This record gives sequence, structure tokens and C-alpha cells, in this order.
Amino acid sequence: MRSLTATLLLVAAALALSACGSDEGGDGATQAAVSAQTIEISGTDFALEPATVDLEQGGSYTFVFTNDGGTEHALKIEGQGIEEETETIPPGETVELTVELQAGEYEMYCPVDGHRGFGMEGSVVLGGAAGGGGGTTTDGEDGGGYNY
Repeated sequence: MRSLTATLLLVAAALALSACGSDEGGDGATQAAVSAQTIEISGTDFALEPATVDLEQGGSYTFVFTNDGGTEHALKIEGQGIEEETETIPPGETVELTVELQAGEYEMYCPVDGHRGFGMEGSVVLGGAAGGGGGTTTDGEDGGGYNY
């Protein structure tokens, strides 16, 4: 589980984003911590949170991947000619992956031992390529998608 400090940083970043008027709401998506184009991803057994990351513009992004599961995990970003991944890390560890992204859609998944097939996958979409789509989450859990 994330530390209190990480949680406070997420709250502070979300408040800063909402003050800038960047909330596009209405689809159950929650604003994530964005600091110098940093995206936090949590890997559990077997899901990525958020599963969808929507970004406004291309650039250099650092994915901070935390293994919140009970087994080893990694993060891979693939698409638009990019194929980058983190090292495999044990439970409780965090690793960073910096990639240069341009407009388009990318796959994001755990490349370890078939974890992707168990549902540990998602997408990164740049430049508004994602339209309408997902439903609203009303069960108190966050909707899984982040708009940056």
C-alpha cells in the first residue's frame, strides 16, 4: 500500500490540477498526480491502476511504477515505434520508466509470466484520440482513467 506521504502528494497534485481547470470529469475518471509529467501506476495481482491514462500532448513522461501486489511485476509501454520496460521488481518496490511519447495510442502492461493475460494491462492515449467511451463509476472506487 502507498505510504501516507505518497497519498498526500497525490491529493496536493489533484488539488493543483483542479485549480488549473484541467478537470474534464463526467466519465468517472479521476485526476492523477502530475508533476513534471510524472504518471504514477500501481500494479497489483492482477491489474494496473489506472488502467487508462489520457494525456493532452506529446513529450517526455516518467511512469513511476509501484508493485502493490504479492508477486514480482514490471511495466512495459509499447506502440508508435516505442517498446520500453522496467526491470522486474518485488512486492513493495518502485521503479521509474521515462519515455518520449507522441500523439497516438500505446499499450501498457506487465510483461512478467503471462500477467497481461490475467488482466494486468491498460492503455496510454495522447492527443485526445480517446472519445466518449467508459461509463461512470458510482461504487466509490476510482474510475481508473486519468486525464493529464
